[in-house]
Amino acid sequence: MYRVTLVLAVFFVSTIISPASPDAASDSDPICFTDHEECVDPRFADFWGSNDVHANTGKKDNALRVFGYLLGPARIESVNGEAVLAQPFTNVIMQQPLGNTNPAQTSLQKTGLEHLRQLKQEPSLPQSPPETQRAGCRFFKETGFNVCGEFKNFWESNGLNLDDKRGYTDSERIALFGLPISSQRRETAANGSQYLTQWFERARLEYNSIAANMIITPLGRDVVDNQPGLPHLPRNKDVQVNVATITAGGIISARGNGYTNDQFVTITVFRADGASFAAGTEVTPDTNGVTEQYCLEVPANALPGIWAIAFNGVQTGHQTIGFFRVVTTGMPNTTCPDLIAPLPGGNDR
Repeated sequence: MYRVTLVLAVFFVSTIISPASPDAASDSDPICFTDHEECVDPRFADFWGSNDVHANTGKKDNALRVFGYLLGPARIESVNGEAVLAQPFTNVIMQQPLGNTNPAQTSLQKTGLEHLRQLKQEPSLPQSPPETQRAGCRFFKETGFNVCGEFKNFWESNGLNLDDKRGYTDSERIALFGLPISSQRRETAANGSQYLTQWFERARLEYNSIAANMIITPLGRDVVDNQPGLPHLPRNKDVQVNVATITAGGIISARGNGYTNDQFVTITVFRADGASFAAGTEVTPDTNGVTEQYCLEVPANALPGIWAIAFNGVQTGHQTIGFFRVVTTGMPNTTCPDLIAPLPGGNDR
C-alpha cells in the first residue's frame, strides 16, 4: 500500500532534524535595498550583518563591498554532490546545509575553482613543481603559489568576521578569498583593458595600476551565468525516487531505506527555496528496513528547481533524503508510479 499526499497552499513546517522549522531558527528579517529588487534571505541575514563592519577599519557597508548585490533568491543546489541552500551575489555565492538552523554554518562557495572549471582551466593542485618562495611574499605550500605586493596587502587586509573580534585571522581571510590557485598574470577584462590578476579558491582579484585599486571580480555572477540549464541533483542518501525530473502538477514516488528498528517513519518535503513542510502522514518499514512507497503530488504552481523528500525514523532518528527536479514544461502524470524494490542498503534513484 502506498500513500498519496496532496500539497496544500498552507504548509505544516518541519525539518529532517526536528519538528522545528529551519526558517524559525532565524529571527532575522530579509535585508533589502531601495535601489535593488532582490533581498538577502533571512537565513543569510545574520551572516551579512556580521560582516557589514570591516574588522580592521570599522567602516560600514563592508558586506556590500565584498559580497556585492543580490542576483536571485535562495535555492537548493548541489555542491560536490551535497545539498545546500545557496543564494548568489555579484561577487560570491553564500551557502549553508539544507535544513540548517545555525547561522554559523553559512560559508562561501569556491567560485574561483568553479568558474575555472566552467572555463575548462581548473588547476591541478598543489602546483608541481611549486613556485619558489619569494622574499616579502606569502607562500602557500597547500597550493604551491605565492601572494605578493598589492595582492598580499589586500588578501591580508580583508576577511570574514567569524569571531566578532577586531582584525582578521588567516582562517577568516581564507573563508573569504580561499587559498591562491594561480600566479599573478595579465588577463583581458570585458572592456578590453588588461589587468594584473590572481585567482583564489573563492575569488579573483584584479589590480588596476592606473587607479591604484584592487577589484574583486564578480565571480558569483560569472558562475551563475555559466550554469547548465538543468541543475545538477545532489546525491540521494538511501532514498529511491522514481524519476529525476517531474513536471509541476505530477505525482512522484519515493521510499527510504535503513529503518529496521523503526515502527514508523515520518516524511518531510523540501521545496526549491529550502522551506520544508511535513507530509502529514507516516509510512512503515518492512522486515528489510525499506519503507512503504510514498507518493507526493507536486503542486501545479510549484517553484521550479531542486526539491527533496526526507524520511525520518520516529524511534531511531535515522534520516535519509532523495532529490528530484521540478520543471514547468511537459505533461504531468496523474497516477503514482510503482517503484521496483531496491536492495537493502542501496542508494538507488
